[in-house]
Amino acid sequence: MWITKDDVLTLLIHLGYLACDSGKKEAFIPNREIIEEFENAMSVG
Repeated sequence: MWITKDDVLTLLIHLGYLACDSGKKEAFIPNREIIEEFENAMSVG
């Protein structure tokens, strides 16, 4: 079984790490703590 990027995005949305705005057709990080961890991970990588 292959996992696609859509599967990963769907999982992140269901777990609450991402939210979806269907009007704007965007996904976004809904939580300040998660945003900070994401920014930290991107600066280290």
